[in-house]
Amino acid sequence: MGKRHELILDYLKEYEEAGSAELAESLGVSIETIRRDLNKLADQNKLYRTHGGAMSLQSQNIGQSFSTRKKSHNDGKKHIAELIREQIFEDAVIVLDASSTAWYIAQRLPNIPCKIITSSMRIIHALAYKPHIETIATGGIYSEKYDAFYGPFSEHLFSRLHIDMAIFSCTGIYEGAIWESNQLNLPFKRKVLAMSKQKFLVADHSKIERKDVFRLCKLTEIDKLFTDEPITDELLPQYQNCVEVIW
Repeated sequence: MGKRHELILDYLKEYEEAGSAELAESLGVSIETIRRDLNKLADQNKLYRTHGGAMSLQSQNIGQSFSTRKKSHNDGKKHIAELIREQIFEDAVIVLDASSTAWYIAQRLPNIPCKIITSSMRIIHALAYKPHIETIATGGIYSEKYDAFYGPFSEHLFSRLHIDMAIFSCTGIYEGAIWESNQLNLPFKRKVLAMSKQKFLVADHSKIERKDVFRLCKLTEIDKLFTDEPITDELLPQYQNCVEVIW
């Protein structure tokens, strides 16, 4: 391994995450050189390649905090929440993940008899004043960063319930796959997808054609994709071949 590669890994070990431009400036080389270095190191399983940079292998807890996420593209997330509202029906059993988009959805859910299963404390609080909605917390290990629970404790719960729909978000959709930045999310979401009759992906336009660290599943495994802006004419046929797209 070359000296520059060692310096890149040392930098990521100290700061956990870095952009290509940041690394290029720090090491005094071009961005193109850094990109080649990062791709090579990723192929050698020495770092996580991300959109625009890289992350250290030492970090599993690499997603943005809930407080950060809820501030980004909030108008788009509100639009998606209104689309999802039309899908809700009485006595449905629904799983909402701990995403900021799901939080906006919870705020706009009609107060009708149904069950909401979630790992998110924010969603639990949002539903507290809707007495007709029965809220079920998954439990598990609490993460202050995400204000949600993680771990295997929810699997027994899911196996006992008939889930009508799973509503979840992601950090990217690229090359026919759904991507995540946080490894903690993967077991929960994969279990939910396996147990749910309908699978709804909610993703604002910033996540279209974006690749991230962890591959969650194929886009063809999802029933409907809800987004906030039209997908470009060039890309739309590719997406429609995989999933029903609603905006």
